[in-house]
Amino acid sequence: MKRNIVIIVCVLLIAACKKEEKFYPPVIDFKTGSLYTVNGDTAAVGHSLYFGITARGNGSDLTNFTIKKYLADGQVITMMDTAIYTEYLDVDKVFYQNVEDVATWKFTVMDRNRLSSEISLTVFKDPNSTYGGIFYFPSITLGFQNNTVYGHFLDPFTGITYKSDSSDAHFEDIEMLCYFKNEDVPPSAVLSSPGEMDNFSTDAQTLYPQIVNWTTRHYTLWDISLDNGNNTPLTTNDFDAAQNDSLLIVSFHEIWGKKKFKYATAGKIIPFKTAGGKLGLIKVISADENDSGKIELALKIQQ
Repeated sequence: MKRNIVIIVCVLLIAACKKEEKFYPPVIDFKTGSLYTVNGDTAAVGHSLYFGITARGNGSDLTNFTIKKYLADGQVITMMDTAIYTEYLDVDKVFYQNVEDVATWKFTVMDRNRLSSEISLTVFKDPNSTYGGIFYFPSITLGFQNNTVYGHFLDPFTGITYKSDSSDAHFEDIEMLCYFKNEDVPPSAVLSSPGEMDNFSTDAQTLYPQIVNWTTRHYTLWDISLDNGNNTPLTTNDFDAAQNDSLLIVSFHEIWGKKKFKYATAGKIIPFKTAGGKLGLIKVISADENDSGKIELALKIQQ
């Protein structure tokens, strides 16, 4: 009987200890230094915003990291939302000042106990901001992987295309490439970049194996939101009317920037952002439906 009582008391004590166990939220901080944007900064439209964040779990691993922009009209724009599984986070992110007069940026980490912590800062638009110039190329033709007439690779700042046999000499200038995916249902014309290889995809390096040896593989992001119903698609009239970078700045949605744009068919207007942060728009003029065909584009990009 005494033995049973002792066991019961021990069980109760253990249960009580478990109930008293406390979990603490993670810790998150801004990095310091002259490079980074700080609270109250003023930035011209299109200029870089540099954010440095460190965070650590407080006894639990971190599982999620988000960056959101809160505007004066109540709109909340998710700039980044990514799953992680790490005890410590150290990240630098570059964004670009948009057209809003004021925005509060909030950075949030959550741990596996679903406890979260956030920090924030406010950035103001420079009232003297002016829109920047653009480069415009009304017709660029790229060949898919089995096309021997047109180049597969593109420097969007010059409009110059490169075939496979000349691409190795110009890899530092190449920001885009194209190919045709016969395996897709239905088959798909794809716009991508050499950096696709470094982002968990094998298509680009399989079709263009030379990029494996490039010491620089630029990674262009393609905004897929205008093609999946998450934002209102731009029209060809919108594209044709753009005379400066104002439309380019507001058209790219960071959270929807992906490593490739599939089903690049005639009439689509596709926002993109280069590895160096330049924003642009592509208008698909025509696209063949086979891997020896070609795609014709019009392109506008920030100078």
